Amino acid sequence: MSEPSFLAGRFPPHRVLTGWLGEAQAASLLAYTLTAEARFTPTRLNDQAPGHNAGRLDAVVRQSSVLKDLGAFAGPLRRKALALQAGLETAFDMSHTPANSTQIEMVAHGDGAFYRPHTDTYTGDEYTPGGRRRLTMVYYLHRRPRRFTGGRLRLFDLGGEQSIRIEPTHDSLLVFPSSARHEVETISCPDGAFADGRFAVNIWLCG
Repeated sequence: MSEPSFLAGRFPPHRVLTGWLGEAQAASLLAYTLTAEARFTPTRLNDQAPGHNAGRLDAVVRQSSVLKDLGAFAGPLRRKALALQAGLETAFDMSHTPANSTQIEMVAHGDGAFYRPHTDTYTGDEYTPGGRRRLTMVYYLHRRPRRFTGGRLRLFDLGGEQSIRIEPTHDSLLVFPSSARHEVETISCPDGAFADGRFAVNIWLCG
């Protein structure tokens, strides 16, 4: 039997901020999301090298749907995320690097949806110089009481041998370095209704 990695049990830094938007704003964002159901499209993997076709469908690795246009919510969410950057970089012992771009999307996970282990630094939509994802922010929202089970975010230790699981709690924000390996565990939503699924706004600060 091989010896365990000396990195086992050493987890990437992360924070969970509860009540990030507040009751009223969270309800408004959820309402916007549900009315936009018809505009969600199957989520593609953007892990190709520059010059390749942008995105591919791979139901073995990822099953979900995405909305790229958050309308009037996009600007305030970006500004609120950027306001956290300096404090998070300090807390995570990261260099202070001004964000030269941000990426934002809403992802819906219905019955049977998942995202196998990955890192966000190699799955971005853009491969422009200086645009590498540095901080990943995941804001969770869903109907209450919760009508799905599963869907926890599994964050792996640096040795890839252990993990912690973080619940997708309504109106909470999870933050971690984009280089951290993680996955979305399979969601169970037996009635299959879009509105009963797990929703998350993904925000990436790049630099």
